[in-house]
Amino acid sequence: MKQLEAFTLGKKVGQPEANEDSLVIMPGRGYAVIDGVTARNETRYGAMLPGQFASRTVQKATERYILAQSDVAQPALHYRGAVPFISYLTQAMRDAYAAHGRLDAVTADWKLRGGCTIMAALMVGDRLEIAAVGDSGIRINGRDTLQVLKPLDDVTSILRREAWQVFAARGEPEEVCDRLAGLLTWQGTRNQPAGSATADPAAIANIEARALQAARAHLPKAPQDEVLLLIRDGIANGQGKFQNVVEPYFGYGGIDGFPIPERHVESRSYALAEIETIELFSDGYFKLGDGFGVAAWEAAFAEVEAEDPHKIGRYMSTKGTTPTILTDDRSYLGIRLK
Repeated sequence: MKQLEAFTLGKKVGQPEANEDSLVIMPGRGYAVIDGVTARNETRYGAMLPGQFASRTVQKATERYILAQSDVAQPALHYRGAVPFISYLTQAMRDAYAAHGRLDAVTADWKLRGGCTIMAALMVGDRLEIAAVGDSGIRINGRDTLQVLKPLDDVTSILRREAWQVFAARGEPEEVCDRLAGLLTWQGTRNQPAGSATADPAAIANIEARALQAARAHLPKAPQDEVLLLIRDGIANGQGKFQNVVEPYFGYGGIDGFPIPERHVESRSYALAEIETIELFSDGYFKLGDGFGVAAWEAAFAEVEAEDPHKIGRYMSTKGTTPTILTDDRSYLGIRLK
């Protein structure tokens, strides 16, 4: 290895301890970027919210797995493909729930579960094995990129954009638009407190109609009932219904301690001799760096923030940047082998 650069920063300004991203850095053995899912409620596992709990659990499990590759006493943990590896991480999550006395509770209620994505690059013999679930990404040799973004996020991002614009048209200042659009996106249009600005029937009808029309144009093959469910129930109440299932159009994968359909597990394999650079990143980067290294990726981040801080334009998202919270946690890990 000639060079290694790493950077991670949580979205909460001044609270680095709240970062839900995790890195695995084991030179010559393996690497990973793990992105904890933002908590749907105030459930805690010890001092950690569910997303951070999942992220740290999977980080430790990945490190144990990588170490086991050279241990002849642990043949069951030797790499035999992405699916067995992800199954091992899933079991680690279940074991962690059980250790906290929560396994029955999370089995009964998906809203209590932790969750995370992973992008792992494992050095196995003369191969570089890539295993992934979720929307963290990897770029090999500066040109071969794998990142599976989920169309479901486009619907909730559209909902937020349309809500933001409705409130802006009413003359609300940007910080109010951010707050009100965020409430609608998180809880959904049909789960707003009675009497609040986000429960006004005229505003709700307008926002729902606009969001549905825009989602139809953006995702013409998506079933209307699934789109409406996401608009009306939002991230906190609706998104989990699509996780780790295959039948719905918006089905997607995430590590939460429960079975992940194989269609949501991504894998790639490369001859290690052909690898010059490996770059792993979480989805807090909305634009890839123009080159290798933290400086290039942070420059891309700055460009995005300057152009679209509210994330209602080209970089539309379910959250925007405010004076106290960035759009998302972000992590970058770059390894130059040659």
